Amino acid sequence: MQSSFGVDPQDAESGRVPWNDSTVVGFPDSPPPFEVVQLYSHLDIPKPMGVTALPGTSDLLVHVHQGGYGGPGRLLRVSPGAANSKETKGELEEFLVLDDIIYGVAFHPNFKENGLMYVGCNGKSEALDKVCTRVLRFHIQREAPFRCDAASQMTIIEWPSNGHNGGDLVFGHDGMLYVSAGDGTSDSDANHAGQDLTTLPGSMLRIDVDHPTKDLAYSIPTDNPFLHIDGARPEIWAYGLRNPWRISVDAGTGDLWAGINGQDLWETAQVVRRGENYGWSITEGSHPFQTHRKRGPTPIVPPTLEHPHSEARSLTGGHVYYGNKHPILRGHYVYGDYATGMIWAAKYEAGSVLSHFPVARTSLQIAGFGIDHEGELIVVDHGGGLYALVPTRQQQSSSFPRLLSQTGIYESITKNRMHAGLIPYRVNSPLWSDGAVKDRFIGIPGKRTIEFQTAKSWDFPDGTVLVKTFSLPLADKSKKASDQTHEPPLTRIETRLMTRQNGEWHGYSYQWNAGQTDAVLVEASGHDQIFEVASKGGKNGFAKQTWHYPSRSECMVCHSRASNFVLGLSVRQTNLTFSDEGHTFSQLEQFKQLGLFHASHAKNKKEPTMDTPFKFPSAVEDLPKLADPADTNQDLESRVRSYLHSNCANCHVKEGGGNSNITLAVNRALEKTGIIDVAASHDSFGITDAKLIKPADPSSSILLQRMKRRGRGQMPPLATSMIDEDAVSMITQWINQLPVGEPTRVPNASPKP
Repeated sequence: MQSSFGVDPQDAESGRVPWNDSTVVGFPDSPPPFEVVQLYSHLDIPKPMGVTALPGTSDLLVHVHQGGYGGPGRLLRVSPGAANSKETKGELEEFLVLDDIIYGVAFHPNFKENGLMYVGCNGKSEALDKVCTRVLRFHIQREAPFRCDAASQMTIIEWPSNGHNGGDLVFGHDGMLYVSAGDGTSDSDANHAGQDLTTLPGSMLRIDVDHPTKDLAYSIPTDNPFLHIDGARPEIWAYGLRNPWRISVDAGTGDLWAGINGQDLWETAQVVRRGENYGWSITEGSHPFQTHRKRGPTPIVPPTLEHPHSEARSLTGGHVYYGNKHPILRGHYVYGDYATGMIWAAKYEAGSVLSHFPVARTSLQIAGFGIDHEGELIVVDHGGGLYALVPTRQQQSSSFPRLLSQTGIYESITKNRMHAGLIPYRVNSPLWSDGAVKDRFIGIPGKRTIEFQTAKSWDFPDGTVLVKTFSLPLADKSKKASDQTHEPPLTRIETRLMTRQNGEWHGYSYQWNAGQTDAVLVEASGHDQIFEVASKGGKNGFAKQTWHYPSRSECMVCHSRASNFVLGLSVRQTNLTFSDEGHTFSQLEQFKQLGLFHASHAKNKKEPTMDTPFKFPSAVEDLPKLADPADTNQDLESRVRSYLHSNCANCHVKEGGGNSNITLAVNRALEKTGIIDVAASHDSFGITDAKLIKPADPSSSILLQRMKRRGRGQMPPLATSMIDEDAVSMITQWINQLPVGEPTRVPNASPKP
């Protein structure tokens, strides 16, 4: 039997029932044509940001940083003898070290003769005594071993920038150097630079480095577009850019491409053309943002490519591919997303996108792309490593269960009786899901086990299926409004599955039918449906509520590698007790009795099974646990931190998808979260002296104000259309009792601010 609180004690004592009936195998959709394989897998390449082929050699230069947002930055040299060769030590050779963080590398078109390398970076400028984005020039030896002369460093151009910095650079077919400049702040274009031609931030620059002037290390090309506008910076080629993250030139056509990080809702990629205005911060992509702000002198041009945040959260620009290994990609711009790991390709010709399709679905944190000496694409994983595209081994499965009853997780779906091998569980701090009640189950194949970890969510074996069913108190449409009960029974509306196959997680959603007899697999794009739900404030006790069935991509926005994919199954979440027939039981102890766990060191030995002995690293009562936000008997701050941990920290965590400067994991001391008395990184919604959390002032606390919004600027940004009123009340109470003190600040943890 099963309890709504956890595993029935009698079941735990009698042992776990092996589950071998899963049919959640394969893929319901045609898989993308490619997957990724790691290059140089035996080399330690820490936090890579980009990769560039070193001309005249067969080597690659990888730019990495130390962590956090800033320097030092290093260029590491990788020789091809190290690629996939365990016989070669393949030690990384340090090519260049800077105090700055390195964003991009470009070699002069006549590099073979002059040996000039240009580096785009951001750091403290001695000349301006400010943090600046700048272009540095270096000389590279013209004979083997082609070493970099660090003493030859020369500043070409620099400008104050401390936020969205851009900093990538590339030579065009015209011989000019193009340099990207973000809007220069971490706020919503706080300096209004995007539409201001009198300042460099928020622009694409074009300069001539071959003809320096008396006062500058470059000159202005005479065909730059804004030379006739009084006060305009003559270096500007195009403008209205938030944060161009990776630029490249199409080797065939000469088109200049930029991937542009969005803010609230949209990510874009752009063919950057002479004199054009791409809208920031009047627009975000093709959508209104701050429409009241002053516009630049030219019309706003829509993006070439655009993705909503349900598909991408932090776009990384790529390259137009002209290699020989993958003919279907030739002539296509290949780019990706840092947060979801998705890679796409688009064919652009004569001002139009002729084709656009997914290339690969990965778990990488894609920070950059490169082209090797053979013209093949390299994908840069900021989590550590370089990858190549290879044809996918995945195949669409005609037998993938289109009905929930076909998945093998039910003994009887009409009676709502789960398979005996599925293990129910609950969590201390549930994710807000628009008031839905959730039932959760773990499906582990056969006698396999979970790798127990104390500090983060657990690691699961291939074949695992995690189940979550959402229920709402729906109106009975067979009755008149006057006959409706004020407390209608719960109706199942959705069941979501997370399944691990070949080391990768995939998410699927099933929509229940009105008769509650089965649920149908939701299409890959997801959809919305409106229900009438019990509501004290609604007419006749009911109100319309929009329920969102997520797309496949949307599932993986939250279930990302930064959060270890599985969100609710961790010690902190499952370390709880429940009562049954007058007895109190530990959920973790029940899991142990069922043989669910193996110790982390056991993975290098014979594969453990449910019969392998396991011991917790300490007494269960000493293991960490989250507070229950709904339990008013618990400490208020613990409840708030628990809520933020489960609802916000999945993105707002080091190397996560949240593009702001905060870390909300519960194990981070409050003064180090970056939220107390810290100015908002993005929109302040017109609030004077707004802070993320302003002690004793809820109305000026942006974190709370975002929780109270739905639409642009709402938090969480996905998967919810209703405000969590109880949480708003709790956090308002907490802010009111916070002592007023000195502000605290922490550095940005993301490479893509």
